[in-house]
Amino acid sequence: MSTDLIHLNVGGTTYTTTKSTLARYPDSMLGAMFNGSLPTTKDECGRYFIDRNGEMFQYILDFLRSSHLSLPEGFKQLELLSVEADFYQIQPLIAQINALQQKSSLASGTRGHFIEIVECRLGSEATMPTKNSRVKTVLLGRKDVITALPIAANEGQLEKLRYLSDSVFTELELNGSNIRLKMAEHLQESGWQLTTSNMTSSATYCNDDGDVLLELTYRDRWFQPVR
Repeated sequence: MSTDLIHLNVGGTTYTTTKSTLARYPDSMLGAMFNGSLPTTKDECGRYFIDRNGEMFQYILDFLRSSHLSLPEGFKQLELLSVEADFYQIQPLIAQINALQQKSSLASGTRGHFIEIVECRLGSEATMPTKNSRVKTVLLGRKDVITALPIAANEGQLEKLRYLSDSVFTELELNGSNIRLKMAEHLQESGWQLTTSNMTSSATYCNDDGDVLLELTYRDRWFQPVR
């Protein structure tokens, strides 16, 4: 199965794995790279080049192999790993890291609530990142926490959230111009702390003419201590 082998250069660190391992999660950036949806770059030795943190990629690759996050005892770079997982958009890995971060906060005696604000901006090379691109902003978190926030949602949305959603955790689409930045101001004024803020990007060809469609995703993670 040597034809299935893939040689990688991640920020100067080399790895060898298989195409099936890298494409384990088709919706991830790596899945898109190795199914032909995203363009790839090779170094002078013919290895696929990814300009990211080479040291952190070992944990990304181990997760792709086993679907389990395994970190050494006393690991102190969880925030950095979170940034890398968000870049590669491996959702099960992101979920496991988030769970570890919350567990770490509880262990340190700091209790509180987490929410995430995700903004997806879609457009062509000619329109990004201007207002001509299509924007969707979603707030994710506990239902009781979200309904208590000063958010730009109409009353119909809030009523649906309060009474029609049975899940403890939910999401709500936010409306309005620059709503992600406005929410950041409201949250800071209300005592929330921004723990991570990441931006990832991807590109795909959208028609036979070779036009490139870009997608930028901004992900802000907020924490509110509860005394």
